[in-house]
Order: sequence, then structure tokens, then C-alpha cells
Amino acid sequence: MCWKHAGLVSAIALMAALGSTPVAASSTPDDDDAAVGAIVVTGSLRVRQGGAQDIGHFRGEAERKQIPFPDSITPEGLMGTYDLQIGAAADCTRLFCLTTEAMRAGLAGKPDDRLFVGLGFNTNIDARDWSRAPLNLVAVVDKSGSMSGQPLDLVRKSLRQVVSQLRPGDQISIVLYGDTSHVHLAPTPFTAASKAEILKSIDGIQSAGSTFMEAGLKVGYETAFASQEAFKGSTRLMLFTDEQPNVGRTDAASFIGVALEASRRNVGLTTIGVGVQFDAALATRVSSTRGGNLFFMRDEAGVKAVFEAKLDTMVSELAHDLRIELKPHPGYRVSAVYGVPGEILSELPEGAVAITVPTAFLSTEGGGVFFTLAKVSAAEFLPEPAAPPGSALAQVSLSYITAKDGSAMRDTTTVAVPADTRPGDGLQLAHTLVDEFLALRQGTEQFHAGDEEAAYQTFRALSARLESNPDARLEPERDLARQLLAQTAFLSGNSDEAPPGVRAMAVVGEWEVTRINGEIDLARGDRLLLDDGDWAEVVRKRGQRPDDEGESYAVNDTQLLLADSRITFNYEVARDRLILIERRSGVRVEMKRVAALEE
Repeated sequence: MCWKHAGLVSAIALMAALGSTPVAASSTPDDDDAAVGAIVVTGSLRVRQGGAQDIGHFRGEAERKQIPFPDSITPEGLMGTYDLQIGAAADCTRLFCLTTEAMRAGLAGKPDDRLFVGLGFNTNIDARDWSRAPLNLVAVVDKSGSMSGQPLDLVRKSLRQVVSQLRPGDQISIVLYGDTSHVHLAPTPFTAASKAEILKSIDGIQSAGSTFMEAGLKVGYETAFASQEAFKGSTRLMLFTDEQPNVGRTDAASFIGVALEASRRNVGLTTIGVGVQFDAALATRVSSTRGGNLFFMRDEAGVKAVFEAKLDTMVSELAHDLRIELKPHPGYRVSAVYGVPGEILSELPEGAVAITVPTAFLSTEGGGVFFTLAKVSAAEFLPEPAAPPGSALAQVSLSYITAKDGSAMRDTTTVAVPADTRPGDGLQLAHTLVDEFLALRQGTEQFHAGDEEAAYQTFRALSARLESNPDARLEPERDLARQLLAQTAFLSGNSDEAPPGVRAMAVVGEWEVTRINGEIDLARGDRLLLDDGDWAEVVRKRGQRPDDEGESYAVNDTQLLLADSRITFNYEVARDRLILIERRSGVRVEMKRVAALEE
């Protein structure tokens, strides 16, 4: 039985490989220390690079029993919800410090990499004494038709949460865009008296129109610039969208250009992605600019996780235009860099690599950039470079501009050969997450290239590694691997190895087609026979039963796969009704039960 129809072609966007190196050891003081301040304080505030801060969209797709596309996950997004402290924060005596640590690499996806290095960011700002600057927030809200329902409801909840965390001295305005753009709430200082007016304005946001994002950003930035001059504090744009622009200029470069120009005028951009249609690749590019960061919400719990815990730090830029240069020891090469987009990497003479991080933000969780070192090809069969623990593996230099006053700062550090002691907790966790990222990217690439069996084997091996890791913090990663393993087991014909409950016997029976929405090789009155031996058969309404109308099928709790036709349906079943919805095209087939098949 071949149920063929148009519209099943999907574009496969494969993530470009990232590149880079390793790190671990001592900082060298700089003559510019006096520009930072002579008082040394330590505390729990950390530093994190900008860009994607979670993989909420990727996780949401997996929960919906979809196989996400590989370009919807980044290493920095995966690591963004974890505290990856590298080195001791107490050792930092400056506004911005580098800390380094190295360990032996053991990445399943990159077996030739010998060393895994963490480059951590710290600050001497004391959390007990710190509070963010007064905030002039311009919320730019996509109210287009694609945002209707839960996405826009999440935006309203988000804005209400933001308002609950504003304080006297802050200011908020709201710009809406769909077909057209306008100021929905003019810049309004936050006071006890104005709070009710602000909340009423939020509740009045309604969905309509297409997605003219360019116009929305233009009005938003105009509002920000006009209100910035008289405001004593920081001004920031916060874009809420599902990132599906379909009117006007929709190329990412135009958004990036606007965001970069605004950042030069001290207006940063936080992108908040909402809804299942969220275009993660586009938003990551937009938010990885100077002054940019990205968060994703898929439910009400996400609203609290993002805003309740992170509002103050997500709007607090610490440094701009960080340039990190890494020069490895002779005999080694930088194999990969994780934690920053590949577009900000560049090669330098003598095997060195430069990384330009647009923005560093204050954070309650430590962030970092992670590198791997492999042997140069000429040394592939030679022994490891002879170097005792503590000796130099690489030199690292740092330069940056402080966000507060634009001062130029410099620092240097050395990556040391790892000692035979247990690596730090942050570095070990980062190593596990990088290993997971490589497997997630490989498995999703294999699946979307049509090799379900290879994807299943990749996720099976990843799941085994995560299950054997005793770290309790990794339970969300174990859940993610289980979901992808179960789905690819089902789709590759390995259902016997999937988790219990994969068989849904409620679909077994004889069903008559009552309604069709879309194009498919079925008609009203045709019957579908699904036996308990995994065989599906079509009987045409006049009783014909052609030889080619049967094939094997597999079923789990939510999906039915026709093995020969390579078609997957999401299904709903309730007593005498069965609804099949083709996973990619959306074709909908409604049926009524004629009889249950005998066992």
C-alpha cells in the first residue's frame, strides 16, 4: 500500500562544523587594573557570553515526538542552563577575568581530540552589593496570526512577570507589529500608580496580521532612542516573536545590521522565542550580535525560569568586543571550539585561533568557551609532546571594552598540561554536554538525511553513556536522549527495544474512512484494517482488495508508521473514532470503527 501525496519535501539544514582549542591556569595582572578599581571583592556573580542561552525549542520538538533539525541546537544553548564554573571565582581581582583548566578528552564524536580545555569568565563584582542599573525596557511584540493562542498568551504572561520585577526608576514601553507597527504603550515610568495602567495595556494585546518584523524593530528602536536621552540607566529592546517573518525584508543580515547599529548607541537586544514554529537558527544569528542574547519559552514554567531568575542579569552587559587569541603548543592544533557561534572564529598564523565574543553578561551561572586539541597531522603517529603537568600547552590573550565606560582592557593567561588529579566539576560537566551535543547533532543529521537506523544507533549509544553517568543534574539530558531513542527506535523498526508502552492496541481493528482533508490515496467509504500482527490493509469501498494494498505498520502511543510507504501519522483514537494526521503535510483522515479484529 503506497499512500503517496504531494508536499512531503523538506529542506534539510545541516549545521556547519565549529572549530577550535583548550585552556587551564594563571592570569597575568595588567597595568590597566587601576581603571577597574582598587577594591577587590568576591561573590557569587558570574559572567556568561551572549548568544543562545538554551535549547528549549529542540527539547520541545523532542517532547512532541518529532526529531528536531540539527540547526536548532547549539553548544552554547545546550550549556546555557548549567553552571559551568571554571576555576575559583574568588581568584578574580578584576572586573573581568579569564580562568582555565584542561583534562584528557574522551569525546565519542571526535576520537582524535586529545585534550579538552575550559576557558572560564569571572568577575570581582560582589552579588551582595550589586543591583542592576535602572532599566528603560522597550518590548517589541509580534502579534501576527502565527502568534495566536498559546504563543501570545506566553508573551502576556512574560510581560506581567517583568512588570512584577520592575522597581521605581525603571521605565517600560510596548511596540506591536503585524501588518503594521505602532507604539501600544508609550514610555511609562514604573510606579505603584502606573502599574495598573501598564498591566491593562499588556492584557489588551491581541493577535492579527502577518509578520513585518523589520518595521516592528524600526519602531521599537526609534522608541528606544527617543526615550534613551533623558533616561538615567540602561536602555534595552526585548523582542518577543516566533521568528517567522513573511513581509518586507526577511533576511537575517538586515536584522543583524539594525541590532549592531543600535548596540553602538548602547541599546542591546534580547530575543525571546515563543511557539513551536520558532526559527532557532535565525534568532541565534540575530541575538549573537554585540549586546544580544536569546532565550526560549514553550510553556508557563519557562516564563518563570527565564524572567523570575534571570531578568536582572540578562539585561546587564559587562563587556563588549572580547577578542580571545589562542596559540597552541607545537605539535598540537585547535580541533574545535564550543560555546560560541562558528561565525566568530578566525584562523591566525602559526596555528593560532581568534574568537570574538560580541558581549559578556553578568549571570548567576558560570559560562565559558571550551576547546579541544588534537595532534597536527605531521605528528599523528608520534608520542604525545613531552611536557610535565603544569607546563604550558597554549597561550591565551584577551582584550575587551568595558560596557560601563568604554575602557580598553587586556589580560593574558597560560593553558597548562593537566595534572593527574580529578578535573573540576564545571569542566567535567562541560565535557559531558559537548559529547551530548556532538551526538545530538550527528543523530539529527542522520535522521533528516534519511538514515533512521544510523540515527537510532547514535541515540542508543548516547543514551547508554548518559544513563551510566551518576550526575543528578543530567536528568533532563537523559530524558531528552530517551525521547529521541524511543522515537528513532519506532521509526527505524526497532520498536522492541523502545521503552514499555510503545504498542497502542487501541488502533487495532477495522476502520471506515468518513472524512478526508487534504490529498491522499484514500476515499470516503474505503476501509483500513489494522491487525494485531502489525499488518495494515486497505479495502476499497466496492470490496476490491488489490495485492499491493497491504504493508506492515508500527505504532506507539501517538504515532502510526507505514513501513513501506515511509509515511508517519500522528493519531487520536477514542472508542469508535480514529483520526490520522500526516506528520509533515498535515493531511487529516477521519475514520469510524466498523469492528474490532479478533485476537
